[in-house]
Amino acid sequence: MKIKDLAFVAYPSDDVAGTRTWYENTLGLAFVGPYVENGVEKYNEAHLATSCFSLMASEWVGRPAGAGAGAFFEVDDIDAAMRELRDKGVTIGDVFDGPVCKQASFSDPEANTITLHQVKRAARA
Repeated sequence: MKIKDLAFVAYPSDDVAGTRTWYENTLGLAFVGPYVENGVEKYNEAHLATSCFSLMASEWVGRPAGAGAGAFFEVDDIDAAMRELRDKGVTIGDVFDGPVCKQASFSDPEANTITLHQVKRAARA
């Protein structure tokens, strides 16, 4: 067996529609369209460069909301991204400044942890 790619990351959600709206308004993610069951949005995904971030009903994922595995979103300027989030009222932690990257974490409305990640230029060379 050879793993060729990551299909998607799914964060558990008790309110996929409401949480999706938060991701759209706060992070600017563009979701492609809901999977609806009995009039309730149960799944939706946002396509990124080579990956997919999704919100999935907690009962489908088999984990409670807030138990997301940990998505790390790559940004070009973590300091500017943090300022933008704080201006939107998001509480975000301090920057971890490591040898190859910078990271800062915050939570979505259902307590799933999200991390912004910025690879340092020297690490890309």
